[in-house]
Amino acid sequence: MVEAARGDAVEAFPRIVTVSREFGAGGARIAGRIAAEMGFQLWDQELVSHVARKAELDTHVVRDVDERGRDLLEEVLASSLPGQMSSSKYRSLLTRTVTDLADRGGAVIVGRGANFLVPNEKALRVRIVCPLKKRIDRYAAASHLDAEAAERFVTGKDKEREKFVHQLCGESSADALHYDLVVNTADLSEQAAAQLVIATYHARFGALGRVARASSVPPQISL
Repeated sequence: MVEAARGDAVEAFPRIVTVSREFGAGGARIAGRIAAEMGFQLWDQELVSHVARKAELDTHVVRDVDERGRDLLEEVLASSLPGQMSSSKYRSLLTRTVTDLADRGGAVIVGRGANFLVPNEKALRVRIVCPLKKRIDRYAAASHLDAEAAERFVTGKDKEREKFVHQLCGESSADALHYDLVVNTADLSEQAAAQLVIATYHARFGALGRVARASSVPPQISL
């Protein structure tokens, strides 16, 4: 429990859930179920839209750097062209947004290395995984691609996300030690996975999952 400074009023706010995921493991949909059941706000593409508004850029411009590691030449070009966003600026705005959301509480944040950006005591850090073959088969069926094309896409997305997280904080998103819970969805429904995460949240933080803060410190994010 965090204690407020002497003389400050105290209010309780819920911790957050961060959901890291392998591409095709169902992490975004599971995060949506968690948010709906817990009454939390879901932050997935909403993060991109928020950063775009902060930067006064079109959303599609920000999507070009979202969860994508850039090489030096790409970064130099993006930094020099008007109406573009550099990876470093995106990472800065993203970090500020995620830390503000953690202070505000009651959020489920999908990907973007969020588990590395908030203090351990403010979040349940979850990783959603699934065997590569099953993820490829799922994507091939959903996108009507052959297995070879689906494999290139799935492994490419995994590499992009891993590179992004490494550039963001110098860590590997695949390291299980960075998470409180790792869920394998190979033989687990999305609803069952969501319930497992919710149960773990309550087991770790208690029935309400709330922590005290001084009410004189308002949430910083503008929605």
